[in-house]
Amino acid sequence: MKHSELITKQDLANYLRCDLEFIEKIIEDDYFIRNLDRRNIEELRSALTSNKILVDRFNLRKKGQNGGFRTVHRVWTAKLNNTLKILNHYLVKIHQPSEMVHGFVKGKNIRSNAECHLEKKIVLSVDIKDYFETITESMVTNSLKKLGFKDNVALWIAKITTIENQLVQGFCTSPTLANIVTHSLDEELKSLCGSNIRYSRYADDLYFSSNTDILPLDDIQLAVEKYGFLLNEKKTKFMKRGQKQFVTGLTIFDSHSPRISKNRKKNIRLEINCITKFGYTAHAKHRLIARGEDPKDLGFLSKLGDEVTNTRNRLYGWLHFIQSIEPQFAKKYYKKLNDVGENSVLRSTQALEILLQIRAGQKES
Repeated sequence: MKHSELITKQDLANYLRCDLEFIEKIIEDDYFIRNLDRRNIEELRSALTSNKILVDRFNLRKKGQNGGFRTVHRVWTAKLNNTLKILNHYLVKIHQPSEMVHGFVKGKNIRSNAECHLEKKIVLSVDIKDYFETITESMVTNSLKKLGFKDNVALWIAKITTIENQLVQGFCTSPTLANIVTHSLDEELKSLCGSNIRYSRYADDLYFSSNTDILPLDDIQLAVEKYGFLLNEKKTKFMKRGQKQFVTGLTIFDSHSPRISKNRKKNIRLEINCITKFGYTAHAKHRLIARGEDPKDLGFLSKLGDEVTNTRNRLYGWLHFIQSIEPQFAKKYYKKLNDVGENSVLRSTQALEILLQIRAGQKES
């Protein structure tokens, strides 16, 4: 059955491969929101005894200098998780994102987004404030109706995929629905840019670039507000050639391809060279002391073991990311880390465990 042919709740249940009772339950927003940050015992007890569908809510610290927290929801119920995955699968097939969209689109990424703006004289970066949280049940409903869903079915899907009248971070459907809701804005901004200005969007980050004049910020703001969003004025950046120009975290001065910033590569190079010369343990100890940890504290050795493991995972994670942007750099420093080897990490960890046992024995005596 096509999505445009769905009429009843039973149709929707069959479409999402679940039973009618479950569909009715999640349409009624029968979620139990457990706030993990509060650690409320009564709330936890209610979650265990309630027949409602458990969804955890917690805050994650945002990266970057501005800090702040991002509210995330996590689905615990396998049945709901599976239903959302099936729904998202269909939505991805139904919706064709605009060519300017690079976030949450198969085959596109931060590199493809940055490639749109290589070697431009002027780059303007703006950010949609509270992107997911601004998208309401009504906005989702109206956007799904434009895709061909019947009015009632569009409303039911919107109820399933929102909590407290908001799109939530943590549901697998949210990125796809955000792109669907933002589609009309993308098309309008593309039209406003004409042929002389390049426009692209990666999630809540909007980029404009040109070799002549850039689109006036007031025009962008009017378009964004027309579709129910607001700009985060603190994150607006004008970047001229000769200055640092970044698009989705990559530098775009090169005419051939985006690059990792020189500062990032410098830090990774220094850290890996330090590890190859002095070992993981000495490097991890230096990092902990720099953060204010006291080597004389009883808990220091345990923290040192964690820091060794975290450092290794973090550096390999960065190299894996850089591999897709600058493979030659990644290859060189993969080799350096591999030459240090897992045995070095294992020996460091084993030595720390022995020291911890010795300290524990000293404490008991």
